Amino acid sequence: MSGKQPKKVTKRPIRQAKQQRSKATVDAIVQAAAQILSASGWSALNTNAVATRAGVSIGSLYEYFPDKQAILTVIVDEHLAAGEAKLAEGMRAMSGIKSMDEVVEAVVSGFVHLHQEDPRLHRVLSSEVPLWFEQQRRVAGLRSQIVGGVAVALSKHGCDNEIKATLLVDTADALTHKWFIDKAGLPAPAEVMAKELSKMLKGYLSA
Repeated sequence: MSGKQPKKVTKRPIRQAKQQRSKATVDAIVQAAAQILSASGWSALNTNAVATRAGVSIGSLYEYFPDKQAILTVIVDEHLAAGEAKLAEGMRAMSGIKSMDEVVEAVVSGFVHLHQEDPRLHRVLSSEVPLWFEQQRRVAGLRSQIVGGVAVALSKHGCDNEIKATLLVDTADALTHKWFIDKAGLPAPAEVMAKELSKMLKGYLSA
């Protein structure tokens, strides 16, 4: 994800939605913003465009979000929470891995499953949007834990090298964030992405 810091001070929603109708409004706003990011990138995101796409008045949007950065904060936090959940799941699965090939497959599977729902959105989140320091810290923490877990798994199969673990993780992360787009402008199927990325990383380890 981008390391740029946003210029505005406000970064959180103004208030939390408590009633079901309010939650539906907030969900519609966040979903609309994610759709705009996915389709057109960070530069296209503004509160008027989000309100229009969400089907709410600009006044209703401002009841919950003071600016687009506050909406983005929710999107990024949800993305990071999904990554943290996937990490916990992946670390549990690592203990049963029987070969270095399976280590690669586990790493690739984790990143592909995390990003396959909307590859375009993840591409924008990784390369365009500004993150707050606390979000950067969470990203760094996720990476550190994944690299550490992969290094331990590799060491159990005769490959005691943290550099290899780092390259495996960073390559899988970078390439899934920059999900392959075909000639028609469509993201490649998840199984194709996983297969090709696994072949490349297995080749690196076998070399």
